[in-house]
Amino acid sequence: MGWVATSEFPQSKGLFQAPDRSVCLWDGRLDNRNHLFSQTGLSVECSDAALILVLFRKNGVNGLRDLLGDWSLCIWDAGRRRILLASDYAGIRPLYYRATAHGLYWSSSIADLVRWTGVAELDDTYVADFLARGSGGARTPYAGIVAVPAGHAVTIGQGRVEDRAFWTLPIHRETRYPDEKQYEERLLELFREAVQVRLAGGAPTCAELSGGLDSSSVVCMADRLRRETPGGAPELITFSYTHENSPDERFFREVERACDVSACHLELRDYPVAAADLMGTIPALWEPRYRGLARLMEELGSGVLLTGQFGDFVMGNVHDDIGQVTEPLARGQFGIAARTAYAWARAMQAPIYPILWRGIREAWFSWVPPTNPVDSVGAMPASTEDSLAGALRSRLATEEREATLDGLVVEAPPGRRQRFRAAAETLASLRLQTPEALQHVSYAHPYAHRPLLEFMLTIPAGVVVGPNEPRRLMRRAFGGLLPPMVLKRKSKGSYDSTYRESLKPLATQLLTGSGKIQLVERGYLERESLLRRLGRFTQGLDCNETQLRQILILEFWLRKRIAAPPSSGSAARSPEVVAP
Repeated sequence: MGWVATSEFPQSKGLFQAPDRSVCLWDGRLDNRNHLFSQTGLSVECSDAALILVLFRKNGVNGLRDLLGDWSLCIWDAGRRRILLASDYAGIRPLYYRATAHGLYWSSSIADLVRWTGVAELDDTYVADFLARGSGGARTPYAGIVAVPAGHAVTIGQGRVEDRAFWTLPIHRETRYPDEKQYEERLLELFREAVQVRLAGGAPTCAELSGGLDSSSVVCMADRLRRETPGGAPELITFSYTHENSPDERFFREVERACDVSACHLELRDYPVAAADLMGTIPALWEPRYRGLARLMEELGSGVLLTGQFGDFVMGNVHDDIGQVTEPLARGQFGIAARTAYAWARAMQAPIYPILWRGIREAWFSWVPPTNPVDSVGAMPASTEDSLAGALRSRLATEEREATLDGLVVEAPPGRRQRFRAAAETLASLRLQTPEALQHVSYAHPYAHRPLLEFMLTIPAGVVVGPNEPRRLMRRAFGGLLPPMVLKRKSKGSYDSTYRESLKPLATQLLTGSGKIQLVERGYLERESLLRRLGRFTQGLDCNETQLRQILILEFWLRKRIAAPPSSGSAARSPEVVAP
């Protein structure tokens, strides 16, 4: 990185250059600055970048696990002549790179990176993963451009690229209290902290509000914190999405009445799931909404958007946590296991024998249950047709044989493997990553607060959720926070009709258009299967709709990309370029 060795940089919160020419570039929010000062001996006035560089020099890559917040960073280690790229445990602040024999490019913006490198070739593995699972994980559609995996540090130097995890799931930790009330108190304490560190300082804070328990609790806690602020606090603005006959509206209006917020109601017809002319740099749902939110936040002068994402998982919004049968089986408590299995069988209206068999397999063998336990007791979705071509299906089968997630969570105690596997899959998929359109703001998920997640993963499963009691602990802990009507809510409105309204024109265009279907022409999909499913989709019939959405998004993203291919810019003018 020759230009660093001969250049001076203005010191700032996000950039620090040490006397030996080592440099730290930092993007994000650091939640535990005060705690880290005791490890470094620096003054409280130092920048985040300076603090992190000192911490890295002291503890190496392992020191990155001490950084709480949403962040990504780049460190140029002048002594070893190496670049280190790293991202927070959930990959919320994205960081992409491309390493070749001629140099290294990296950026928090994939649009910039594609423009600098001029990459045109598709990554077939990404396509396979996206069509099958809706996410390419750390891969991108562009061959050779990858994201830094969540909770990992990538070191590039001397012709080598090394990838190392600095954080892993707490599979060997367990948190138990003698009194269940203590779980409620600790959850409320951690959730308060999760919202507080994400509030904007001195500017309005925006928050999505759907009327569900997750987004409502975020807004209610943010409002409580503002009321407790001496001298008042900046405005709290909520974004709620409306559509005809929405079951959510009466709930989010109840939160608006209970809290001091400025409410913005956005009609989903104006912020569709997808639009052929508004595809982003990466194929994804809701790109028009993200762009609309970016414009609104700029007009409002806000740099923070709070969401309720990850709340369903963290708070135990499940009706089938039959893994609770496994723990007493592993301890030889067969009577307790039978009673627990019976309670879950009644709650799920499912046979008891598959539940017991699943518990036996996990308790006495190295078996990792599927993320969706319903599949393991015999229930299957009405349609599983995915239209994948044989070659693509073979690629997926090879990847699954080489998958390492099961190897990671198999070490977890029986009864907890399913929950750890679901967490691992979510984090590896980078589903919490900030969309490109919102990268200039803090796109923040309080339920992804790492101490909160680690707490909820290590307490007894029966405290979190019980038969016919989804979100058992959350409802008890948040009893004084949420309006009673919202607290008692058992289900949330579905956006299925919104998805269909937005995607039906795209499906109709594929059925009636004379142009080639790119995913078929490139050998990714089987034509007859796809056309059959598109016809069923336009008629409102069963067609494995969730996976068909992924096909439609990727197809029209490809079409836009062909119409306007990425152009190669002058990489030499960008500070994110490294010479070999």
